[in-house]
Amino acid sequence: MNGRFHTVATSLSYAYLLRVPLLIGLALIALPPFALWSPVESLLKNLFVLTAGNIFWAMIVALILDWSLVVVSRVVLLNGEERFGIDQWMTQDTFRGSYLFWGALPTLSLFVCACIERVRDLSFIPWWRWLGAAFGGALIAYVAGFFGLVLSVALAPHYRNPADKRFDIPFPFSKRILRWADGFRLPRPGRFSQWDLNRLPPDLRRGYVDYEGHLYPGHWLVLMMLSISAVVYWGLGLYKQARLGTPSSVPAIAYVLILTLVANWVLSGLAFFLDRYRVPLLVPIALFCLLGGLSARSDHYFGLVNAVQIPKVSPSETLAVRALKYPLANRPNGGVTVVATAGGGIQAAGWTARVLTGLQQQCSLEPQRTFADSIAAISAVSGGAVGTIFFVNRYETKGAAPGFHAGPAELDGIITQAETPALSEVAWAVAYVDPFRLFFPYLRISEAQMTLDRGFVLEQAWQKTGSVTASLSEWRAGVTLGFRPAVIFNSTLAETGQPFLLATTDFDTGDKKPTRETLIQAYPNRDIPVARAARLAASFPYVSPATRALTDKFEYHVVDGGYYDNFGVDSLAAWLDQALEKIDEHRRPDVLLIQIRSFPTGGSPNPTAKGWFYQTYAPLNALLSVRTTAQLVRDRDELTWLRDKWFAKDNVRISFATFEFPGEDAPLSWALTPNQEASIEVEWGKILKERKDVETVQSFCNPHLQVGEIPFAAKEPR
Repeated sequence: MNGRFHTVATSLSYAYLLRVPLLIGLALIALPPFALWSPVESLLKNLFVLTAGNIFWAMIVALILDWSLVVVSRVVLLNGEERFGIDQWMTQDTFRGSYLFWGALPTLSLFVCACIERVRDLSFIPWWRWLGAAFGGALIAYVAGFFGLVLSVALAPHYRNPADKRFDIPFPFSKRILRWADGFRLPRPGRFSQWDLNRLPPDLRRGYVDYEGHLYPGHWLVLMMLSISAVVYWGLGLYKQARLGTPSSVPAIAYVLILTLVANWVLSGLAFFLDRYRVPLLVPIALFCLLGGLSARSDHYFGLVNAVQIPKVSPSETLAVRALKYPLANRPNGGVTVVATAGGGIQAAGWTARVLTGLQQQCSLEPQRTFADSIAAISAVSGGAVGTIFFVNRYETKGAAPGFHAGPAELDGIITQAETPALSEVAWAVAYVDPFRLFFPYLRISEAQMTLDRGFVLEQAWQKTGSVTASLSEWRAGVTLGFRPAVIFNSTLAETGQPFLLATTDFDTGDKKPTRETLIQAYPNRDIPVARAARLAASFPYVSPATRALTDKFEYHVVDGGYYDNFGVDSLAAWLDQALEKIDEHRRPDVLLIQIRSFPTGGSPNPTAKGWFYQTYAPLNALLSVRTTAQLVRDRDELTWLRDKWFAKDNVRISFATFEFPGEDAPLSWALTPNQEASIEVEWGKILKERKDVETVQSFCNPHLQVGEIPFAAKEPR
């Protein structure tokens, strides 16, 4: 009985001592199936949709991570008695092939799930090429691990049991290399008096140094694998840094694994040292986080640019200039369209670009007047803001006729730009940029270093993808000249819940305190790049940080606009109401308000049986459900009120058209699979066949249609 209890106690002790590699290994095994078949599928699934180049790099990093888990576990099992005073688990310094199998389970889980997603993939990469890339990555990782083993054998003390007997390597030539390394003689640090490890206090030496003052062979293997991990870490980091904003074969999951690799080495090393003294591992982590959190430099910032002169652009002037630029025979005051495009990650970016470019193709009935020419304002939220910047960036001063310049090829290019993945950039920044902000904020001294984070990297990617180099003030100039629509990038102030608008138009507030504060009101004579405005509006929770302006005083944090209104309707309705109020009653144009929604909003989930565990997340579930439903109801009521007000007041006709993505499997991340890209085209094709809302837009843009044929007042917002 005592022996059995002793065995159970020893097993539990080792389970605790191995908590870091065990928890990391279990988490990595569970992550792929959890990402593919759980409620968070829309957020995480695209991490495991891998091309041939992606699977190559993912296999290298995954197996290096697996080797690191194995070697740190082996050190604990070999030195448990000496370091921690418990019964020895491994009595012989051997390395069996089964260790590699169990250690490779995280990679096996990743590979199997990637294969499952590969079956659903519409890309035309041959299976042999994809599997060949996976095998090539695994082979390189194996060679790197074996190289580290050979170096550790050559440098470590030589014991009676030869290396080819201690390490169960399946290939005969590998054993010959190990025998050669075992016979290699090189002066070691322990042979020099100044490096005599026996000079260390006995308590510090336990588990690290043998009785002759030599570092144990297991620690030599740890050092070699740590060196290989460092090479992989810095190599992939520098490679991506040189290619930010350009296509890269290193996937986001590789950088997630890289960050996990660093965590394993750091936490396992701390645990091996501190567990002897019964110091909880959370203590140094909490201290580092506390010290970093005390510094304001650990916060996230966005930079402001000094502007010499920012043009004033009132809503009324914007509407009037845009309407009268293209007057219609049946509407002497003209007609304008305004657009509200909703959020939803890269899905929203792609759907926004698809709808805007598709309407441009469908409604270009005359060279002198196209759909793009009719747009007076676009209110964009989150991912919709990303699709918007690529579309509005095509309004140029090129040639003698400034305006929207994009032929069929350029329109397709806008969609491609909006659908270009940026998940790898975010993951790279999480692994290489943000940890230094968290743990070493005192090293940041320049403004460039203060503003460098995963959000900044994301905006840089969008700048390079679509050559979006303009600032908000530069786009304002195009609005005043009448060839570019006003754009409202909707964000939210985290501390107050108040909408914060990064816009190329002003809001008329008079002497009142603004309820919808704009960037120019908060920071007069300051400017930001357009891509930064889109990034601030698209600060998806945790993917992009809550960030504040870098000034000499305390500022509020800017977060995603979807917290206040994910559909962009609220600010657009307020802007439109202000514009119509200030325009002379004889110049008020008719308006078509277009809503673009990247996810289906109709229907409700069926009730299901739930147990007590539902109580743990019921408040969050209710909060998320109410957020979308409440915003839809509020927006619908606001639009109905706006339509009825102006039709009764001045016979201004405000009609509506809604383009909602009706499909399923829409992601919330910053990467689309080939299936999801194809789904956007398929669903747009269905909308074109139904023609209902498309014909509404066409009839509005057609100058030869009689007013009575346009379904204005009958059109209800939805």
